[in-house]
Amino acid sequence: MQLTPAKIGLYAVVLFGGGVATGVFGHMLASANTVIAKVETKSNDDWRKRFTDSMKLRLAMTEEQMKSLNEVLDETRVEYRLMRKRYKPEMEKIHLQQVEKIKVFLKPEQLPGFEKMEQERAEKMRSRESGPGL
Repeated sequence: MQLTPAKIGLYAVVLFGGGVATGVFGHMLASANTVIAKVETKSNDDWRKRFTDSMKLRLAMTEEQMKSLNEVLDETRVEYRLMRKRYKPEMEKIHLQQVEKIKVFLKPEQLPGFEKMEQERAEKMRSRESGPGL
């Protein structure tokens, strides 16, 4: 096989093109966003601390104003609790109706898995009952 200037040029273009393609692909991989699947649980106290710190810093609030702010937050917390107690029974009723409607079309062998999923959901909801407003 004899190398002509045209073949040498073609090989150079193919080699250069391969290098460019490799570089582009490598850049795409290196600059891809990564997903962190860590779920952080935030408590109401964490939110309140960040909020009050932000208010104090950004608005240069006095200690008297901070005391008033904390009183307002305490009152609001109580109001949220009362509101949740009022609507919780109705929300549970709606959810139970949903569960019954789903059970109608599930196969008998699917019911234990669904009931386990419901139990896990209920446990998760109980653990979240200490969230904002509680």
